[in-house]
Amino acid sequence: MSRYYCPFCSSRYQFHKTRCDGVLICGLCGDPLIKKPLLISRRIIGVVAASAFLAPLLIMIIFVISNLSNEQHPTNSETLVLLTINKSWKI
Repeated sequence: MSRYYCPFCSSRYQFHKTRCDGVLICGLCGDPLIKKPLLISRRIIGVVAASAFLAPLLIMIIFVISNLSNEQHPTNSETLVLLTINKSWKI
């Protein structure tokens, strides 16, 4: 029954009744209830827009985590010294 609503009454105070011919009516005003659509175009557009902004952020986080786990540290002190000297000369 939650798929039906009365457009004229507040959603807090709505209760539904069934007429003798089987039509659902509002218990407060007596107007027939309207069926809510399953897919609302505004919601679909909103989800697409939100995913367009959030997808690059999520992809970036995934790549940063994968790069941190694959990073290899130098094993001896000679290679560490060579790496620091090469980086300092690239200014």
